[in-house]
Amino acid sequence: MEEWKTYKIGNLCSISSSKRIFAKEYQSSGIPFFRGKEIIEKQKGESVSTELYISKSRYDEIKNKFGVPKEGDMLLTSVGTLGIPYIVKNETFYFKDGNLTWFTDFKEINSKFLYYWFLSPIAKNAINAKAIGSTQKALTIDALSKFEIDIPNIDTQNRIVSILSSLDSKIELNRRINDNLSVGIAETKPFRLKIRFDKFSFISLIKVCET
Repeated sequence: MEEWKTYKIGNLCSISSSKRIFAKEYQSSGIPFFRGKEIIEKQKGESVSTELYISKSRYDEIKNKFGVPKEGDMLLTSVGTLGIPYIVKNETFYFKDGNLTWFTDFKEINSKFLYYWFLSPIAKNAINAKAIGSTQKALTIDALSKFEIDIPNIDTQNRIVSILSSLDSKIELNRRINDNLSVGIAETKPFRLKIRFDKFSFISLIKVCET
């Protein structure tokens, strides 16, 4: 049986937030600016309900000095509704500091593997244990960097991601069909959410999906 190794997430990628954008900097058009609310909508495949923008000049200034999210990076909601991950596509936007945590520069881990891990019961338990605050819960960068995750080698990670992405695509197609037909069917919960996210679960999953 392949050995899975335990790492702290902070040793597998860079974890940070954004530069402060003030409300007075919002524009009626320009570069999309997302908060946790908008990222949750995008993660669900929904349209963004509240459109906020910053100027292209401000975006370019931040991009040139500090960098901006690029395709394959991951954002995680970190205030209020905690632990909702989003994988950045080929898109241009910036995001609100504090509301979202930015994962980039991945080493020895597929960012989509980390994305699926954050959807697992193991991650949810870790989030509940490490969240701070009484009225509004929050996750700090320091706490997230110390989360421990068990991972296989990168080839096995890629196989797992491929299987789960295929399941996601089928679920999304079913959701769109239901939406188009206006049928009042409760959304199917993704199969991946029921996976314990350990090596024994995934060995079984790979065997089932590849037969």
